[in-house]
Amino acid sequence: MRAISKKQSKINRELKKVYNYIAETRGHYCSGCGRSDVPLSHSHYIARSRRKDLETDPDNITYHCLSIGERKGCHSLWEGGVADKQKLLDYPKAMEYILEKDTELYFLITE
Repeated sequence: MRAISKKQSKINRELKKVYNYIAETRGHYCSGCGRSDVPLSHSHYIARSRRKDLETDPDNITYHCLSIGERKGCHSLWEGGVADKQKLLDYPKAMEYILEKDTELYFLITE
């Protein structure tokens, strides 16, 4: 088993605090489709791998539902292409956040 660095351990602790904050302050439903009867996952509008500095920003994190069987969940749709992203109810909000925080990514998505 691979050891976790002190830096990553600190990020994980902070992320857990943010996830708890989100659970306490937001409704427990998918912001992409509005469903609450399906498994949900924390989803980053701007990927953690792209912007490490935003991985614990609560505004960068939402609940998206997971895929089940043939049904493609909003988490998968968000990770898909532009046409998939545009199907989500939170697409305008997500794009507003992305434009503010990562203009390059915004134009990569919208082109």
